[in-house]
Amino acid sequence: MGNLQSYFLDFHDAIKLEIDDNKALREKREELLEVLKENIDFEEGKYDIFHQGSYTMHTGVKPLEGGDYDIDVGLLFNISTEDYPNPVTVKKLVYNAFKDNYEDTDMKYPCVTVKFEGEGNEEDLNYHVDFTIYSDENDDGQTYLAKGKLGSWSESRTWEHSDPKELVRTIKENLTDKEDRKQFRRIIRYLKRWKDLKFKGVVNRPSGIGLTVAGLTQFHPHFSYSAFTKTYDDLDSLESFVQNMINSFSYRFNDDAELEERLEVNLPTPPYNDIYEKMTGGQMKNFKSKLESLHDSLIEARDETDPVKACEILQKEFGEDFPVPTKKESAQQRGPAIMVDHSSA
Repeated sequence: MGNLQSYFLDFHDAIKLEIDDNKALREKREELLEVLKENIDFEEGKYDIFHQGSYTMHTGVKPLEGGDYDIDVGLLFNISTEDYPNPVTVKKLVYNAFKDNYEDTDMKYPCVTVKFEGEGNEEDLNYHVDFTIYSDENDDGQTYLAKGKLGSWSESRTWEHSDPKELVRTIKENLTDKEDRKQFRRIIRYLKRWKDLKFKGVVNRPSGIGLTVAGLTQFHPHFSYSAFTKTYDDLDSLESFVQNMINSFSYRFNDDAELEERLEVNLPTPPYNDIYEKMTGGQMKNFKSKLESLHDSLIEARDETDPVKACEILQKEFGEDFPVPTKKESAQQRGPAIMVDHSSA
């Protein structure tokens, strides 16, 4: 078995994305927040801003070529659901603030989205910003998410119990050891890139948040001690995580009283729903099949003595950003890989 940790770390450096390290994304986010502040017609109260999503959790990955960067912003309105029983009324405050300034503004069921198309270079990116609207001034002390679209029937407009800040905190602080957290974030990023490649264009594909939440219970750090120093093994940790997900599939009856294998991943915070509930039985079957194929490749790479061949196997799963060394470079690999990871802890 060759030592592949250095190649995994190079792969991680190639795909990771921290929004605070990306000037273009950071500046556009701040521009939109300023436009919202200047144009929102909301005299009754105020709103607080917080950042959510993969960048806040330090699990962001660069999109594939042709894809777009996504930014998630939470808006906590200091209002009660009793005063605004129709959540679309509040969402329209945000939608109207943007629509006259940005042509591609859309009210989706869970959020308001502003899209931008660029040329694909570092200074002119394709990206979208999702603004999620919450009610945060309720008698029960709970936070509620505004769901609904323009023209939605009344039964399709709802305030859903949610705790977005606690979800971010749970994921960011799920491991007490700083270096264990870093490995967790690397493993999630590997799987998110794999997901983007293997499910490109697929409707109801496995989501990044689904993989991340699964990791709260199914990820375990893998490392060895040498002279009181931890040496991490991302390949072993990834293989174990994927195997745990495969083992978590179980048979359940669907709405047609037919048995199907499903992976259930529930949010650890309100509304505690199954993140994959919208995936059909066929989509779940495809998901498990691809996980099994990935697991086979990880085992094959682990058992391969030639690092070049092992990396070639992994590149088929993770794409061209996974490095394949030359014969000369692989021959120069000596001893355990030194872990160099600059992602936030």
